[in-house]
Formats: sequence, C-alpha cells, structure tokens
Amino acid sequence: MTDTHPSPHPPVTRPPRAGRLEAIDAARGVALIGMMMINLGTVRSDGWFNKLWTLPFGRASILFVLLAGLGMTLFFGSRREHTRRWPVLIWRALIFLVGGLALQILTPAVSVILPTYGLLFLGALWWRRFSDRALAAVTVLMLIVGPVVVQGHQIPGEHKTRMPTLGESPSTVIHSLFLSGAYPLLVWVVPFLAGMWLGRHDLRDRHVQKRLMLTGATAAALGFVASQVSTLLLGSEADYGWHRLLTGAAHGQMPLWLVSSIGSAAFVIGATLWFWPTIRRWVLPLAYAGQLAFTLYVTHFFVIAAMGGRIESRVVGVPVTVALVLAFTAAATLWVRRWGVGPLERVLRASWLTKISRGTS
Repeated sequence: MTDTHPSPHPPVTRPPRAGRLEAIDAARGVALIGMMMINLGTVRSDGWFNKLWTLPFGRASILFVLLAGLGMTLFFGSRREHTRRWPVLIWRALIFLVGGLALQILTPAVSVILPTYGLLFLGALWWRRFSDRALAAVTVLMLIVGPVVVQGHQIPGEHKTRMPTLGESPSTVIHSLFLSGAYPLLVWVVPFLAGMWLGRHDLRDRHVQKRLMLTGATAAALGFVASQVSTLLLGSEADYGWHRLLTGAAHGQMPLWLVSSIGSAAFVIGATLWFWPTIRRWVLPLAYAGQLAFTLYVTHFFVIAAMGGRIESRVVGVPVTVALVLAFTAAATLWVRRWGVGPLERVLRASWLTKISRGTS
C-alpha cells in the first residue's frame, strides 16, 4: 500500500496553491471555541440546555485534529522550493510533545491534546508518501483496528482518560499516548489521516464543498443513530468489554463515535467553505482566532489553572466561557491585524528553521 522506495516526489495529488483559505481558519476557530466550552466547565447531560451546551463534546477535538491533518497536507504542498521540510516538522512535533506534557502538569483536570499532536506530526513524515488510495485505505483500516487494540488494553469497566505528564516514566508516557490516554494515537490517527486525504482535494471547488456537507451530515447522522440503537439493544452491557466496540459515546474511542464525529467535522468544514463568501464579514474574527489557535489553546489552559479547575456551575461557567471567547476573538483580531503571526506560532516558525528547510545551513 506504500512506496517501497521513498522518493522526494511522492505520488500525491497536490491542492492548488492560491493563498490562505480563511474559511479553514474559521473552522479551526469553531473547533477551538468548542473545546473551550467543554474544558472550562463540567460535562453534564441533564436538561436541554446542558445537552445543547455540551454538543461540541467529542466533536470539537475531532474537528481540531482533522484540520491538523488537512493543514499538514497544505504544509507539505506549499513553498515547494523548500525541499527539506522535515526539520521544521520535527521542531514543531517536539514543541507539541514536550510542551504538552509540561502543560498537563498545570491542568490535571483537563486533558491536553498536544502530545498526541506531536506524534501525529512525526507520523506525517511517513504518511505523506502514501498515494491517495493507500491513505484512504489506511484510514479505514485504522478506524477498525485502532479501537480494537485500544479496547484490548482497557480494564473491564474502567476507561482510562488521564494524559501523561512530563517527568513520568517513559513506559507510562508511551502506553498512555498510544493506547490508554484520553487521545490514544491508534485511534486519533484516523481523523488526522482523513484530514490529510481531504487536503489533497481542491477545497475551493463548489462540488467538493457540497459533497463534504452531504457526506459529512449523512455519516454524522448514521453513526449517531447506530450508536443509540446499539446502546439500547445492549442495555447494561453496553459499557463493558468488547460490547463497547458497538457503542458511540463521545471520547469512547470506538468506531461509531469516530464515524459520526468525523462526519460532523467534514460537514462543518464544507459548510464554512460554502457559505464563507456570504458570512465572511460577520465571522472574520473566527478566522483570526483560528490563525492563533496554538496560542489561544495554551492560554485557555492557564485560565483553567488560574480558576483552580473546571467550573461546576453553569450559572458561572457559561458567562465566563462566553466572556473568554469574546476576549480571545477580539485579541486575535487585534493581534493578526497588527502583527500577523501569533506569539507561539512564531516559535513554531523560528527564522533559523527557514534556512534549514531551504537547505542553506
């Protein structure tokens, strides 16, 4: 399924390079806000408001990772005169991996996705060489194999969700990142690979955008309905042992949840691209927030730490979250218009990496 002799020119379909897609940045802003809504407060399902408020649970993070995969394909397809992209990618992967493990110490109540990002970025050095068909095949394969392997490493009736921290033993960190943490690589590689595959298509094509909306909505609905039916049929056995493979609980790491969440992510991306010419003037701050996603993501964990953890009361949590979202989007708008690249994004784009990526030093 892969090339046995890697070539500097892998057989992939490159997307056209015609400037930054603001709609993709806006979709990333949507994902960021969704994750903030979940991370700042306790996840509850009682009552219609709590159900509505926690709608991003298990969906926003998948959208975030899918967009990371999409962005990775665009990253490899841009500035083709830079023949040595691997130093840049390794630098960013190390920042996400080490920085994420350190950030987890600060906020033990909320899981940090950045270490898994680091591993996914390293894997992209290999996956980028896959053909379109091979990439799609591996995505489908891992949709099945990943949850099975992860489930095989779970203790019956107990679902580990704690992410590792810097300073823990290498075996603990590796096991958590690959199998037992909140974002096990063997499962979260699926939306990342799906994003890489999607990034190889012309996202400016109206037909592609329409297919994203229709296919995404269908997958989201079918995955959700199937998970509800299976849970109803399994009853009390639904959350134990191998029966979990037929369930679709958010962050349950199981196939039906992946299908539904990836479908909803595809719909959001397709809809944002489709309606962007109409809504751009009203929601452009979302795109600015998306451009500063790394900075804002890390900052919101410092806010959580300053508050002493998640907010239990919706009466307090909702206004705080809304105020923080408004403050973040306003700050992002001012920053992008004044300085362009965000502060932590500048770390990722260190000037010395540019020389190395061009092979000049």
